[in-house]
Amino acid sequence: MKLSQLIELLNKALAESGPDTPVLLCYEQGAMEEGYAESSTEGISDVRLVEDWPLPGKSLLTYEGNKPQKLVLFYDNHYKLDSSIES
Repeated sequence: MKLSQLIELLNKALAESGPDTPVLLCYEQGAMEEGYAESSTEGISDVRLVEDWPLPGKSLLTYEGNKPQKLVLFYDNHYKLDSSIES
């Protein structure tokens, strides 16, 4: 999925549910096999731009040009991330 596609989907969700809707991550295959359970969902813990060409990091020997970046969403159990949710 590209960032523009994600933004389009997020804008649709925003229009339907409002700006204060919680965002959770769920492993689709696990939900299909075991059923959806909010306790097994995850929350976003960090968002970073990561360079990925051909290896992470900058070469000190050769100029490799501008490195393309990927947007990476890191996640953890949402109960650990949201202090307003009691476990």
